[in-house]
This record gives sequence, C-alpha cells and structure tokens, in this order.
Amino acid sequence: MKKYFPIFVDLEKKDILVVGGGKIAYRKVKTLLSYGARIEVITPEIRDEKFYELVEEKSIKLTPRKFRNSDIHGRFLVVGATDNKELNKEIYELGDSENTLVNNITTKEDLNARFCAVHRGEDFQVAISTDEGNPKRALELKKAVEEKINSN
Repeated sequence: MKKYFPIFVDLEKKDILVVGGGKIAYRKVKTLLSYGARIEVITPEIRDEKFYELVEEKSIKLTPRKFRNSDIHGRFLVVGATDNKELNKEIYELGDSENTLVNNITTKEDLNARFCAVHRGEDFQVAISTDEGNPKRALELKKAVEEKINSN
C-alpha cells in the first residue's frame, strides 16, 4: 500500500487539467477553483451542463475533444475524471512518469495524489484522508470533526 504525505499546497494560478465532463469532474473543478487554480477541462462530451456556466464566467477553459498524451506536459496536477478506467490509468502513468501529480477517480491504486474531505473554518482547515482511500469513511470522519468543532 502506498503511503501519502499530507501537505497543504498553494494552487493559486497553478495549471491544472481535468479530463472528463461528468458530475465528478465538475465537483473536482469546483473544489480546485475555490483554491484559485487555472483549469482546463478536456472532454469530448459534457455530461454536466453546469460546466457551461463556468466557461461563461471565464473560470475554466473547456476543450471539447479527446485527451491527447501531450495534454499532460507542464501541468501541476491532472485529474483523470472519466468513466473509462483504462484511460484514467493511462493518464496516471503518463503524469507519474513526468513527476506530475495525478488524481484518478476510478481507482485507489493508479494515482499519486488524493483529494481530502475538508472542513474550512474561519481561520483554519482540517483535511481528512484514509489510508485505504475510502472517500465515504473520510466524509464520516469529517462530519465527526465538524460536530466536535461546532459543539465547542
């Protein structure tokens, strides 16, 4: 099992690629935007219409085509958010070979960066991840932390 080092990273103006146009891709984009990232979404098909609002707001660049290997070059972080496990694995392998951070939504193995469940307070953040990469368990722990914080 891989061990993941917990770190908080400044994403302001970092070049991030999200491959995929569905609900999970949209959620990842919204999270990344809240941290000031510059995002390009590459997908041959938009499945979540909310992406168009982000394009209109000039929050993201939308490139309506299939992913190309060269799309990874120079990226700080790449998110493989398609429903195609093989493509997401290919994205991971390409990114990892270039020392690029890659989050893959379809597996717990073929990635080198995880998104955490995050609680943001007024002057702090608490990020939670599980060793086995179980997002439901991380959300349960986040809720428990929020309850504890709110009870004080």
